[in-house]
Amino acid sequence: LAMTEDLTGACLCGAVRYRCEGEPLSMGLCQCDRCQRQSGSAFLIATVFAREAVHFESGELKTYAAFDADGAGLYRHFCPTCGSAVMITLDRYPEIRSMMGGTLDDKTRLKPSFSLWCSSAQAWLQLPAGIELFADYPDGLIA
Repeated sequence: LAMTEDLTGACLCGAVRYRCEGEPLSMGLCQCDRCQRQSGSAFLIATVFAREAVHFESGELKTYAAFDADGAGLYRHFCPTCGSAVMITLDRYPEIRSMMGGTLDDKTRLKPSFSLWCSSAQAWLQLPAGIELFADYPDGLIA
């Protein structure tokens, strides 16, 4: 059996470095307005790992918290030096860590299989065939 190489990544300035053990639980896009604003682009790329698989090797993160109508938090973690978005954590799914795909050292391993909040998608954006599209956030999905 071939061992999967850990995924590693860093913020833009390199102050924050991390390593994720094993394969991600999922990889997907989010096209909600907030993720568009955070990424400064048409979508955010989330590479989801179990909490215990994510290890920070250097640097500290700052956190921006937002809460939904039920009071559940979504926390966007970023480098305080360069501002790079590095990770998202959620009260609803404390067992996972969503690492930002653009921070991976080896971006050739990015293979998103779904896209959330397509109802907020940019009209000009055409995603590759084979990506499952959801108008919002489907029940039961952990991403």
